[in-house]
Amino acid sequence: MRLSTFTGALVGLSLLTGCSILPEAKPIDYYVMKPMPVASQGPAVRSHIRVATPELGDALQLERIVRINSAGGVMAYPNAKWSSSIATLWQNWLLEGLWRDARFEHISSAQQGLDNQWQLAGRLQALQVEETAQGAVAVVRFDAQLIDTRQRRLHASHRFSAQVPVAANTTAAAVQALQAASAEVGQQLLDWLAATP
Repeated sequence: MRLSTFTGALVGLSLLTGCSILPEAKPIDYYVMKPMPVASQGPAVRSHIRVATPELGDALQLERIVRINSAGGVMAYPNAKWSSSIATLWQNWLLEGLWRDARFEHISSAQQGLDNQWQLAGRLQALQVEETAQGAVAVVRFDAQLIDTRQRRLHASHRFSAQVPVAANTTAAAVQALQAASAEVGQQLLDWLAATP
């Protein structure tokens, strides 16, 4: 009798452990940055540029897609992330744009440690959705620095920014607006790099 009672208890325990009261975790959607528009033709006007990992604003320390409410609270879109840390995402996106733009050549990352004359550095102040009285907008701000590594001095600097309205209250719409705002900033940045003497 004791054996059958003990066996029944084991069976009941195994059935309980096979069940879970926790909700099933939702899959996470990962997003990448679309390539920025570039000049596909034309002579190279600047070469030997290395791209540094940017410094980040306080809200951008993780790979989350950020939304800031009207009270200044920082939130993250649920079940969604960038494909890598924002610093790496931005650096790789700039590298890809410079590689594709015919106005630039001999591009490398700072991690490669190559001896290049120019370094593109800076601080990414915003890559986020902000709530305003007119609705949600995607905001991108990048404080760029062009450093002459041989002279060890700051050669030029400029702030680039763009805002694009978010079309709907969804993660996909937020990412689409962030990509569009980033494309504006990227195009401004590459034009500035090409025009800076």
